[in-house]
Amino acid sequence: MAAHILATTSKLTQSYYHTPSHRRFCGKTLSQLFDLTSDAYPQREAITYYSKDGDVKRLSFETLRRQVDRFAKGLMTLGLQKGEKLGILVGRRYEYIVVYFGATKAGLIAVRLQTLLKADQIKYQINKVGCDMLVIDSDNLTTIRELLPEVEGVSVPCCRQPLPSVRFFINIDAAETKGACLALNTVFSMSSDHLKESELQNEVQQDDPCIIVFSSGSTGKPKAIVHSHRAISECAITMADERSAYNDDQPGCHLCSVPCYSTALDGTMAPVVAAGDRLVLTESPDIDTLLKVIRLERCSSAMLYPLLAFEIANKKGEGVDLTSIKQAFVGGNTLQPDTLAKLRKLLTPNIIIGYGSTETIVVTLHCKGDPIDEKKWIVGRPVPHSEIKIVDDQFRTVPINTEGEINVRSPYIFQCYLGDKELTKAVKTESGWFKTGDAGIMLDDGRLQVLGRKDDCIIKDARNVYPSEIERYLSGHPKVKTCLAVAVPDQKVINEICLCLVLKPETECTEEEVFEVMREHLDEFLIPRYVLFFESFPVTDTGKIKRNEVMRMATERLHLENR
Repeated sequence: MAAHILATTSKLTQSYYHTPSHRRFCGKTLSQLFDLTSDAYPQREAITYYSKDGDVKRLSFETLRRQVDRFAKGLMTLGLQKGEKLGILVGRRYEYIVVYFGATKAGLIAVRLQTLLKADQIKYQINKVGCDMLVIDSDNLTTIRELLPEVEGVSVPCCRQPLPSVRFFINIDAAETKGACLALNTVFSMSSDHLKESELQNEVQQDDPCIIVFSSGSTGKPKAIVHSHRAISECAITMADERSAYNDDQPGCHLCSVPCYSTALDGTMAPVVAAGDRLVLTESPDIDTLLKVIRLERCSSAMLYPLLAFEIANKKGEGVDLTSIKQAFVGGNTLQPDTLAKLRKLLTPNIIIGYGSTETIVVTLHCKGDPIDEKKWIVGRPVPHSEIKIVDDQFRTVPINTEGEINVRSPYIFQCYLGDKELTKAVKTESGWFKTGDAGIMLDDGRLQVLGRKDDCIIKDARNVYPSEIERYLSGHPKVKTCLAVAVPDQKVINEICLCLVLKPETECTEEEVFEVMREHLDEFLIPRYVLFFESFPVTDTGKIKRNEVMRMATERLHLENR
């Protein structure tokens, strides 16, 4: 029995709503969840927003609810129907949340478009999904003008090439409507009081699509990933319960340091929509602004991306006051050991290591009382209602402490890849298991260790080596901007390890310096045979490094050098 352990916190169909919050919110859509919370805490501050110019805006739940309702009613007055798609191309603005909740309340599918992309990349995402409406800000209006120069001159509905599906644009920064580009206040003014709550919900069900989020595109073009209301609302409840455990049942204050277009936003907003906590959002994501806001607003938690975690761990000087932080959520499979150790000492001992993906939202979290191993990527235990098993290439569950592919089954799993039934079928089994493509090990106590991407595995002399085992020790080096460990052919051991580095500007580094770091942290088998320096790495449309291309380039360079 122990050899085939299945890590789980509860059966999916038994003892399902095991906490008071789960019982209270049973069967609710995202907008219904938000409405219940805003009804319970109308005067509480829901959002604290710091704009680039330093202005601070504070919205109570009552005020936020009123704006969400007005926007939802305005969308319906414009003629948008249940199931149509509203693209959001907006930066770190509080209006993003108004638009997101308003769209889902009106029965629309919110499409989180990735900002800071080139015009052709944005066009691909919009047309891939077929957005019926696009919400933009002034920063992204330039991109739309590049694609559709006459956007502020044509009449509505628009439906022009190269964005043939888009009927309306809404500019949240516009003072007045211009052509097909409506001002946000214009949409608010369309709100009709005769539309009742029952009409506003538009018969939205838990299993209806709620959002579409794009993948990184590391294996080709970005995939459009569809999540249901159930996945988002269940995630919100679970994450809210997890955070409340560290707040002594007092309202929390949560710093949003993640991109608004990612599923990490749902985990960050979870305590707001399910527990009546406060979300602190800054338009500028730079480290100095975030540290200032943490100090002024006394934030009790933060969800940290690797770069921000590294900057906080190494920040020195006056004005750094992190005493209010009671918990910090970090990505366990991307954080280097030295950074993790510093965070636990300087920030808070309550580092919540987690594991998830765009398709799964959240899979595991580090539990209170569990030890944190700074040498291994142990990412916690399954979150409530989730199941994890480790399987071999024949989809058979492997014994504990045995390497295999991580498979997940939970309410948080995505519905499908939009427009790609074959790819969806390839990664989702009929029984509901999602094949993550990540390699991992289930430990004796039920915790999960993540090794890295299965496809990135380097086979050296019949032994599997995961690049992350090597890369993490150079990723925080003061001279290194980016590093990749890739396989290059070798007659003796099948593949050898080549460490490819991009240095920081105006920095010099020798091979010997790199090997010193490797010898300090790695056993001899894992030390790369080759070290190559690059000016830059090729990247995808969304900025993710093309590992296979770097591998090809490294192989070619080594072939020339060894002739």
